[in-house]
Parts: sequence; C-alpha cells; structure tokens
Amino acid sequence: MTEEEFRALFDRHMELLRDEMREKYNRVLPSGELIFNRFDKGAYLNCGKDSSVYDTSVVMGDVEIGDHVWVGPYTILEGSSAPLKIGNFVSIDAGVMIYTHDSTKHYVSGGTSPFVTGPVSIGDCCVIGTMSMIGCNVRIGNHCVIGAHSFVNRDIPDYSIAAGVPARVIGKVVMDGEEVRFEYEE
Repeated sequence: MTEEEFRALFDRHMELLRDEMREKYNRVLPSGELIFNRFDKGAYLNCGKDSSVYDTSVVMGDVEIGDHVWVGPYTILEGSSAPLKIGNFVSIDAGVMIYTHDSTKHYVSGGTSPFVTGPVSIGDCCVIGTMSMIGCNVRIGNHCVIGAHSFVNRDIPDYSIAAGVPARVIGKVVMDGEEVRFEYEE
C-alpha cells in the first residue's frame, strides 16, 4: 500500500467515525477520541471497574483511580511528585487539573526554594467541576461537590460544597435515603 492509498483509507475511516458519532450522539470530537476508546484507556491505566479516561487527558506518575470514575477531556492528573488517589463514583469534569507539586516558590526565588510536594486524595462520590484546579497536600472528603473554575488549596470535609478562588465551603450535601439535596449557606 502506498502512502497516498493509506492516507485515503485513513481519511475515509475517520469520516465514517465522525459521521457515526454525530449521528448517534450529535457530537463532533477530536480525532483521537474517535480512534481511542476511553474505557480502554481506563483499563490500560489500571483504573477500577467501569472507569474511563479521555484520550486528551494527561496522566503522570502515581495515580490511582477507583471504580465508576469519569475523567473528562483535557484534564491533567499529575502524580509525579506524590500519590494522587481518586475514589469511587467520581466525576473529574473537563479541563480539571490536579497537581501533587507546586513550583511557584522555586521559580519566584530564582531556584533557591524547593518545589512544594504532597499527596492529593479525592473521596468517594464526588464531582470536581469543570476547569477547577486542585493543588498539592489536599484531601477532598466523600460526597463533595467542587464548583466549576475553583482553586482548591486546602482540605474539604465530607459532604461539602466548595467553590471559589481559593475554594471555600459554601454549602453541604444532604443525603436522605436515595434523595440528595444541596443546602447553601446564606
């Protein structure tokens, strides 16, 4: 097969994949998302049962992902400096960045201060909102919601709703049997 023949075959295959995705789900995705299955990437990363990681996600270092976790597109999960642990039934929404290091003092000091490093853990049954960032040495408890565009630089207790830059607790998650309510502070 010549290069031109291969390119024509590949282009046709991509066209079919795009048409199928648009017809079936009304979505137009980056080419890599059409070629690579997000559940296969989850399995490759040894994630828990029924977890998926989008192809556009960057995963580095010691990252543990539990069962039923959705890692959305354009995310960064950096466990290069310390462990990063994500529990079960967690949604890591699009564009979320989680870091186990902070190089700010190092660069501001001209390299005389070391990187700050530390583990990050996210409990079970959490949602990390779109475009949020979680810094090192942070523990997010179970049943938490982190609002979109938040910067989490301190621990968040179980059953909390937190948002802002920096994030602060603005409400609580109330579990009443199968019913879930969000109660916000005044």
